[in-house]
Amino acid sequence: MAKDKCTNCNSKPGKRKCLLKNGGIICPVCCATIRNENCGECQFYQVSAEFQQKKLEKETATPSSYFGSPVMQKSVMEASMDLMNSHSQTGAEYDKDPDKFINESFEFFNTDEFQEYTFTDDEIREVIKELGEPGSEEGWFHTEDGTKYYDNAVSFVMSDRRFREFSKSLMTLFLKYYRKQEINKAWLILSTSNRLMEGQFVLPFTILMFFRGISRWKLGKS
Repeated sequence: MAKDKCTNCNSKPGKRKCLLKNGGIICPVCCATIRNENCGECQFYQVSAEFQQKKLEKETATPSSYFGSPVMQKSVMEASMDLMNSHSQTGAEYDKDPDKFINESFEFFNTDEFQEYTFTDDEIREVIKELGEPGSEEGWFHTEDGTKYYDNAVSFVMSDRRFREFSKSLMTLFLKYYRKQEINKAWLILSTSNRLMEGQFVLPFTILMFFRGISRWKLGKS
């Protein structure tokens, strides 16, 4: 017997009773999207609130710097200013041609040097608990549902603290390529970091982080 469809989106199978929908069944993605403070008695809201509180506590206990020590911050600032003053054309080309930025970023961030950057097993488990399992059909992540799932998953994981954890490592690599005068690679790292700090998560860097974690989860499930 087919499962009832979500009363909110009317497309995905409903799996959870929703207080906001008068007890109607909704899918995990809609649950994560529409929940608010009126869901206080819902177990899914309580689990999410507890997770968010733990993230907030960790963030509050973490130093605010994205770039490490004062010496590191000074080096990053000087290198960034030089890139913008002496090599502005490279950055301008990436801004004018998003496809160039995306294609070169995918190629660069998919090298062995960046394989350690991935969503952890714990993070993927929290995503699955919060949003349900992703679709298994080929090309599902290119659908509207798949894109929404990715957006919600990355926003759920990518806290300010999480960004700081790899920001310092990224800046070390930024300085390495800057000092080697591999300007394109330095710009790719700097541009990606700036976009992430502004909350832009649909980037090759975070896409690769997410799919490395999801791929590992799928292998463990099979």
